[in-house]
Amino acid sequence: MPSTLTQYAWQAHPTQLAVTDKIIVRNLQATVDAGVDVWGREKKQRALLTVTLSLLTPFDSAADADALDNSTVHYGKLSKDIQAHVSTETRYESTFKLAESIKRCVLKTAGATNLKSIEVDVFYPKGSMLGEGAGFAYGRSAPGHLDEEAAGYLQMYLRNIRIPCLIGINANERLQKQPVVVNVWVDRINPIRSDQYPILEQQIVDVISSSSFETLESLSTTVIRHLREKFFVEQSDKEWNTSIRLRIEKPHAVPAADAPAIEIVRSV
Repeated sequence: MPSTLTQYAWQAHPTQLAVTDKIIVRNLQATVDAGVDVWGREKKQRALLTVTLSLLTPFDSAADADALDNSTVHYGKLSKDIQAHVSTETRYESTFKLAESIKRCVLKTAGATNLKSIEVDVFYPKGSMLGEGAGFAYGRSAPGHLDEEAAGYLQMYLRNIRIPCLIGINANERLQKQPVVVNVWVDRINPIRSDQYPILEQQIVDVISSSSFETLESLSTTVIRHLREKFFVEQSDKEWNTSIRLRIEKPHAVPAADAPAIEIVRSV
């Protein structure tokens, strides 16, 4: 079975680093019947779609002629085709299934253009109760160019969850709660868990809001331990070698900086 890597490992793999030319459409707005809202309900919602097409060879012929040909992909047509594709979906689907269907749409639009890989990022701006949103990122080698060592990645994430808690070593910091900002990326996640971001967020909020640590180091490792006990309890988490990357920022700690932060990566 082809390997599923972390997003960082996949993008840093020699086969991906060898790519010189990419076509990217970033934050394409669409309304999709996929994923879940902050209460876990299967509802239509606004999504921002980002697709990245890594080309097998440079688009030199298009550049030399100053005209589009099969060495590249028309990003205007790509955008319209993706929007048309998601707007015609008549049944609810998981975010993973949505990402897969967008990948197929991209392949159809690319036509004769030789692709090395395709990445799809589905972001729900209203997918987080206390943060800026939730999403799912998906990368795969294009058909015909499957690399057994680096077939792709699957990642669920939560962006900028703002949680008040008692944190800090200074006397003034022990007087009242201050906000920390949490970002989390779950790599090599089982696709059937691609829509469990509300549950993940609630577990993170529960453990942080009730904590009173002096250091971010203790807080971060406690969050990981809590998630292992309360969220990552499926057998598939072990089978998929799931890992979590957690970043916690403390915006009010250093006046001259936006925020100090710690970031850790742990297996689950």
